[in-house]
Amino acid sequence: MRYKHMNYNNCPLYKLQSKKQLKRLLSINNNKLLKQDYISSMIAPYIDTDGKPRLIEPPSEELKRIQRKLKSLLGKIEVPDNVFSGVKGRSYANNAFMHIGDKRRNLFKIDLTAFFPSIKRDVVFEFFNKDLECSPDIAEILTNYTTVDINRANVRNIEKIMAFLNNKGVNCTNHLISGAPTSQLLSYLVNHNMFDEMQKLSNKNGVTMTIYVDDVTFSSEHKIPNSFKSRVLKIVKKYGYKISKSKVKYYTKLYPKLVTGVAIDKNGHAVIKNNIQERIIKEFIHLKDNPKDDHSIKRLQGLLTAARQVDDHAFPSIHRYVKDIAKENKH
Repeated sequence: MRYKHMNYNNCPLYKLQSKKQLKRLLSINNNKLLKQDYISSMIAPYIDTDGKPRLIEPPSEELKRIQRKLKSLLGKIEVPDNVFSGVKGRSYANNAFMHIGDKRRNLFKIDLTAFFPSIKRDVVFEFFNKDLECSPDIAEILTNYTTVDINRANVRNIEKIMAFLNNKGVNCTNHLISGAPTSQLLSYLVNHNMFDEMQKLSNKNGVTMTIYVDDVTFSSEHKIPNSFKSRVLKIVKKYGYKISKSKVKYYTKLYPKLVTGVAIDKNGHAVIKNNIQERIIKEFIHLKDNPKDDHSIKRLQGLLTAARQVDDHAFPSIHRYVKDIAKENKH
């Protein structure tokens, strides 16, 4: 992957100095929506305990509308081809396909711990102010839309949230929002210097690197040296982030691999994960017995979409059946 500098010229936010222009770009009529306290009150953080505990910070619909517009504007920034973090037209499956070639590959991957809550407000402000060259007041407002101060937000159980962050080793309570439409893309943009360092190291070592939010994957037809792995970990630490040691994985060429939800078999081919296949069959059997179950139709459609990101022609008969049933139920 050839190293290239970020190109901001096509982004309407680039060098923005005017609040009036910002309000026009984001369709904002209410001046309260320029104030941090008011914006923070529109976010309701909580810990989701269904399965593995996660910090969720859902914005109100009004704030989410602004964030969607902002994401669209940020999406005009030209990013490298190996970045799949919230980039329109690029999926988790595309990320995995970058690590499949004519020959089988060794693979090394890392997972950044509690990535969004670890991205500090100051880092986000610096991106808008220094990289996008927005005036300080505009950068401040854009940072308000994309970060949350736990202490100002609409929180019911702050003790539980603080315990969660403490357990993750995160001491930052003012950070990138976990749950905003803007966060995936911004997680790359505000940290592009860190990822650039990894990319230069990868280029030097003949390694393919991809970024999918908090998952960074490296692969090569040759052995990936320990010195390379050690240097990657040092780069992450240098920028103040942590790595989940249990999610640092190294796979040799002949070992099956899992990259952002896509299985790569021992022959180096992408295959649909076993549990996705099993869930499709189970849901299909249920739907045949309950053809009026709209929730089941939606679940099966979602599963088939996931499977077909890996294999365009997966489950053709089930795919046709669901399309027909969905059409019948509309009439």
